[in-house]
Amino acid sequence: MANSNSMLNNLRVKISLYILIGAVIFSGVIIFVTSHFLQKILTESLVKQGQIVASSIAELAAEKMIDNDKIGLKKISEKFRYTLSNEYIIIIDPEYNVVTDSYNGNIPLELTDNTVYQKFETSEVEGFSNELLEIGGNDIYDVILPIEEGLLGFVRVGLKKSFVDQQIQETLLYIGIVVAIGTLAAILVALMVITVQITRPVLHLANAAKEISLGNFNTPINLNIKNELNILAAAIDRMRESLKTSLDRLKTRSTMGRF
Repeated sequence: MANSNSMLNNLRVKISLYILIGAVIFSGVIIFVTSHFLQKILTESLVKQGQIVASSIAELAAEKMIDNDKIGLKKISEKFRYTLSNEYIIIIDPEYNVVTDSYNGNIPLELTDNTVYQKFETSEVEGFSNELLEIGGNDIYDVILPIEEGLLGFVRVGLKKSFVDQQIQETLLYIGIVVAIGTLAAILVALMVITVQITRPVLHLANAAKEISLGNFNTPINLNIKNELNILAAAIDRMRESLKTSLDRLKTRSTMGRF
């Protein structure tokens, strides 16, 4: 009986382990696909946000550029500067000189390359220019938009890639929690099913087989489940009946032989 319980407990552990391994593999695939999908969607959304900001600034800055209103341009820049995803906003004149910037004049060297604006003049870029730059050890999506096709200058908006990464991490954390809870629930349900559908019936059959081995053929094997173990129970019960009948015949023959 102890050996039977030990074997059945080992079966529970193995099945739980298989479910856990399957859940881990499935979770890994889900997280990988979700991460890739989120990276693509959120990056496109972030860049689109930068394009909208650049378009708004370009529209508002056009008149200020004509009037050489640096204070007005500074106010426009500050209006859009303070969002979670914006790293910088720079407004450039047609000669590629900085008119106003959110760095207060301390522009990183990575943003001082004026050749990026010349792409618009050679028609290498139509509309927006979107590049991923590394500035101060941080990845930044750099969005550039000409003001009046570059005749009045350019707007440059930097967007933090870390903003996207943080959203992805938070989303994957939620998914991980849900998957962990789902895996735990699946293991508990599996153990309940194993106990009802396998463990108890197998113990019942093991006890019945033990009784048969001890010569007790009078106890029928009743197993009220609807799975393959019911077929096994019926086969063992037929064996019990057959052994009982054979034993009764032997006893009858032995009794008749005495007379």
